[in-house]
This record gives sequence, structure tokens and C-alpha cells, in this order.
Amino acid sequence: MAVELGLRGLTVLVTGGSRGLGREIALAFAAEGANVAICARQADQLKATTKDLQALSVRALAIRADLFDAAECIRVVDETVHEFGRLDVLINNASTNVVYPGHLETASDDLLMERIRGKALAAIRCSRAALPYFRKVGGGKIICIGGTAARSVSGSRGFGSSMASGLGNAVLVNFAKHLSHEVAPDHILVNVVHPASMRTDRYPARVAARAQEMGISTEEAEKDLANRIPIGRQIDPEDVAPIVVFLASTKATAITGQSIAVDGGVLPQVVY
Repeated sequence: MAVELGLRGLTVLVTGGSRGLGREIALAFAAEGANVAICARQADQLKATTKDLQALSVRALAIRADLFDAAECIRVVDETVHEFGRLDVLINNASTNVVYPGHLETASDDLLMERIRGKALAAIRCSRAALPYFRKVGGGKIICIGGTAARSVSGSRGFGSSMASGLGNAVLVNFAKHLSHEVAPDHILVNVVHPASMRTDRYPARVAARAQEMGISTEEAEKDLANRIPIGRQIDPEDVAPIVVFLASTKATAITGQSIAVDGGVLPQVVY
């Protein structure tokens, strides 16, 4: 028996929604009958994903924007509401890919701040812009996507250190927890989903860098990465999108202020 998630006809905005995990999340909402707006910087990718969304018989909106700009964060929210008449769900997925050099002495301030600005601050600004529209419809859902570097230290002291991404993701988690308390009386729920390293378009570059660092082939590097995960394989966007959709649904109206990892069991911490 199918489970009705109560998303049909609602409006969902997915930032960074043109490719990778954002695209998969957008398609998952469209499959549930939600109207979906996506924003990103690349026009060609936006166009392709919008076409795929419309193929699922929902309304879709593509917004080209750079969320490093505060005004752009406001604009994407406003344009979504102008097009669909309401906003019910905000997925803060937009991010930047930052490679930390492995040593603080060689990391510039701009590099360390880039993930905070491109991930956490963008999410904060979009959330701020969305709150008045949520209140108009009696509530809403904010789901922030931030990797497992928020919870753990990974990588070596050389290439692959998670410090830069961890800073941005940790700020995002703290923000979400505080906001969840602030807006709970308005029936606005705020949660975080932590995906582990996924097989997206950035994955081959990570495998190649790992192979170079270890002096092995890319095939061996990929196998090594998979062996580090208890379920024996990398995480795919299709593994993450369903939990995001569930948190936005009518089946999750008592879940807020939580951070949920989709990591294949790789994180060692016991979290209470």
C-alpha cells in the first residue's frame, strides 16, 4: 500500500538543485506531486533538470542565481513565491567544493570562509527570506543538507582533509538547531541531513585524488573507499533523497532540530 506523504500541490524550493544530490531531491519531490523551483549557477544544467521535472507532470521553475550574494538569496525565494503563490518547503542544498590544503599555515582566510559563506550563510539567508512566506501558509519545513564533516574529522593531513567543509557544515548544524527552537511556535520545522561522501559528478575527482595520494590505481582507490563503509559501497544521491522527502512530509510533523546521517554506518560516534 502506498504511503501518502501529503506533498501534492505544495511548493518546494531546492537550492543547488540542478545536479547531483540537489537534482535527485528535486525529482523525488516532483514524483510526489509537488511543484518544484530549483536554483543554480549553470544555465544549461538548470534547463536540463527543469525539463526532467516537467516530465513528471508538475510545474517547475529554474532560477539562475549565485547564492554568495545576499540579494540573490532573497530573489530566489521571492521568485518562487511569485511563480507558485506560496512556499511550503525549503531545501538548503547549495554548496561549494573546497579543497583544504592540509595545513592551517597554508590555508588562506578566504578558503576557510568560502564554505561558511557558500554553504552556511547562503542557507541562513534563504531561510530568513522564507520565514514570512511560511507563516502566511501556517507553517513550513526547512531541511539543510550538510555533509558528515560536521560531525567528524576525515582525510589525511594532506589532500582530503575535511577541515574547510567541516567548518561550514558545523555552522549550518548549529544554526539549524537554534532556528528550530525559534520558529517552532510558528509550525516551522528545521532539520539537517548529513550525507556521507556520495557518487555525484564530483566523485571521480575525489577517487583520482585518493589514488594519487596513495600511489594506487583509481580502481583500487574506489575499492578502498567502499571498504571503509560498513555497508560495503559508496552512498548514492538516491539513498539520501527519500529521507529529505520524508522530513518534509506530513508524516514527520514532530521532528525538528535533528541532524540525521545517511552514511552507510561509517560514522563511529554514538549520538544521543
